[in-house]
Amino acid sequence: MGYEVADGVAVVTLDAPHRRNGMRVQMLVDVLHSLDRADRDPEVRAVIVTGAGESFSVGADLDGPETLSRALVEDIDGHTPTGYREPAGRISERLFAMCKPVIAALNGHAIGGGATIAAAMDIRVASENARFGFVFTQRGVVPEGASSWFLPRLVGLGRATDWLLTGRVFDAAEAYEAGYLTKVVPADQVMSAAREYARIFVEDTSPTSVALSRRLLANAWLHTHPGPAAAEESRTYAGRVDSDDAREGVMSFLERRSAVFPPLDPPPAQRF
Repeated sequence: MGYEVADGVAVVTLDAPHRRNGMRVQMLVDVLHSLDRADRDPEVRAVIVTGAGESFSVGADLDGPETLSRALVEDIDGHTPTGYREPAGRISERLFAMCKPVIAALNGHAIGGGATIAAAMDIRVASENARFGFVFTQRGVVPEGASSWFLPRLVGLGRATDWLLTGRVFDAAEAYEAGYLTKVVPADQVMSAAREYARIFVEDTSPTSVALSRRLLANAWLHTHPGPAAAEESRTYAGRVDSDDAREGVMSFLERRSAVFPPLDPPPAQRF
């Protein structure tokens, strides 16, 4: 697992190109730890997740010693624990709880678990050559990574049903048209496009406002009417209108200069 921080951006790299970043349990644990580390680092304002080599991740490493083994889900007596949580789902839940925005730099194919964890990120920039697939029904299992929750919210129930039930693989053009991808670029421009999104978060936005806006978007799905969402926005807005962030945002605009926003308040370490 690669992890580096520069210019306010943490880059997390799935680093097993010899197996096209096929996922094993330790890799997923390392991703969780990297997300925790980035969210708690006051120097980090945005996170990019990418893959080494030509693929983002082709999902479970089907040739690996652990993959699809009952040992992943059984206790020593051979029974599935009641509280078992599959690893990709834990990553998706951690992504959902992040205070920092997360950008998926999909440098190549994202299949299975690779596609599911990307669905839980905020921005998805992909190579025009990349292909995607939620192939679980074709492997005799079921969707994971909380994809049955995230995917319909990105592409609608109809398209999510198509992709999740058939397990078919599709190209970047279809993924973009459906709303799964934010941006499609030539393969050699994926990281630069992801870094440009990260630059906007670092240089142009309030980290606290971004964190609160992520939470408003997440909570909006709990409501069946716009009224509660508007009420929550009003409460949040009222709590921010006299903040240092708001004063800096307005003054920097009036003075025609770049804003210098305070650090995230409260820091993530106090929230999780």
